[in-house]
Amino acid sequence: MKQKYVILKDIANNRLIIGEYAELDKEIYSLLCEEVYGDSNVKQAISGGKEVLMSALRTNNFYPPVLQADKISEAVMNLYGSGNTQPVEIYFDDIEHLAKEPIELLVDDTIESESEEIDEIFEESFEENYEEKGSMDKLKTSIKIAEDEFVDNEEDL
Repeated sequence: MKQKYVILKDIANNRLIIGEYAELDKEIYSLLCEEVYGDSNVKQAISGGKEVLMSALRTNNFYPPVLQADKISEAVMNLYGSGNTQPVEIYFDDIEHLAKEPIELLVDDTIESESEEIDEIFEESFEENYEEKGSMDKLKTSIKIAEDEFVDNEEDL
């Protein structure tokens, strides 16, 4: 998903406006959320550093992920530091942040050795004279096969 954040410093009303937009169609963005902050609150948060500013900009309705919040905070700090009154636009594309190469799985040597030990346990746990205990053909079961049912061969009886 492509997103756009518009950061506007409204000098006439002493406030900062951040708008969050999402791309619905090719190059067509729709407003998702708009937050307004008091100028004095933003300046105080900037004096506390980027982490404090990130925390101050996040609200219940506007809570961008860390990567976006970091770049938004940086843009706000630059906007207030430069005295620029032009709106700043920041673009994000989720495809850029997804892993392009598969992550290699690490092989755990202890698991491989444990599986060998488990195989040994299964091999050793069977009785050697198990086959001599008796034939399974003479077992009595509660299920009877009707004589008129089809059977593939005599062994299935």
